[in-house]
Amino acid sequence: MKHRIYTDGSGDGRMAWYNETTGKSWMDRKEGITSNEAEYNAVINALESAEADEIEIFSDSKLVVNQLKREWHIKDTKMRVLFDEVQKIINDRGLKVEFTWIPREDNPAGKYLG
Repeated sequence: MKHRIYTDGSGDGRMAWYNETTGKSWMDRKEGITSNEAEYNAVINALESAEADEIEIFSDSKLVVNQLKREWHIKDTKMRVLFDEVQKIINDRGLKVEFTWIPREDNPAGKYLG
């Protein structure tokens, strides 16, 4: 069964994911990171925690989604490191992952960020 996971990150370092399929959620905070770095970290944690081989990640960050779909070039070194970490998890675990952009108001993971 494909798992549907929503991720979100905020400019104050808060990050969260919500797995619609299992009902599980996670939230954490890391000082000194941008909202896009927080979003990437939420994706990483969601993939590491996933109990399925097929996953659809929904995010309201156009930058993160389009970078992970390889549609946008990655210029920032920190973002490249996070992108590479996502790809390593996908490859090491043999995951089939789709990334989909959604509007912020349609992202249930945002409720965990307040």
